[in-house]
Amino acid sequence: MAHSTSFIEAKALEVLSAAGPNALIGRKVDVDQVCISLNVRLHVEELESEVSGVLLVKGAERHILVNKAHNPRRQRFTIGHELGHLMLHDMSKDRVIVDTHIRMYQRVGEATSSKYQQSDSMTSPQEEREANTFAAALLMPRPWVESEALKHDLGDETAITTLANAFVVSEQAMFIRLQQLKIIESTYATNDPGSMRGRQQRLELA
Repeated sequence: MAHSTSFIEAKALEVLSAAGPNALIGRKVDVDQVCISLNVRLHVEELESEVSGVLLVKGAERHILVNKAHNPRRQRFTIGHELGHLMLHDMSKDRVIVDTHIRMYQRVGEATSSKYQQSDSMTSPQEEREANTFAAALLMPRPWVESEALKHDLGDETAITTLANAFVVSEQAMFIRLQQLKIIESTYATNDPGSMRGRQQRLELA
């Protein structure tokens, strides 16, 4: 069952609210506290380089494994992504179908990656997109981003960096979030390397 963006946004805010005030440090969402509120055990482990994170579900147990070698901001988004799977997608089958086996939701590559089209893939491109949307909504809640964005001149290249630092996410994640919320235009008809469009191209190459 596909979920609308508005549903995912509301679900992320619901999860954040349920986590309580301890889950907020300024504009930074404390993902550890969010996991605790959801009874999810978080583990930072050595994983294969191409694996960002893994969600393990067995009975009432929920575990998220995050790649120790990855950048802390990437780890935060990975945790949000795995929480997205947990909150949006059917976990009952894991408990009902195989109660002694732990199924894995691996976040490898992008949501459009051919890895998700393989016959043995445990997630679909739709589920990956939804999990990414949830992660963005959890780490960069719409009301906060809209409020903070009003304080900055988004034509200034440093504004993206400032906002990314405030929310403790990557610049690319913040740029995409601002596009999703239509706070900035998704495309710019200019070749000026100092423009926002040039900024987008550089972030995509980073």
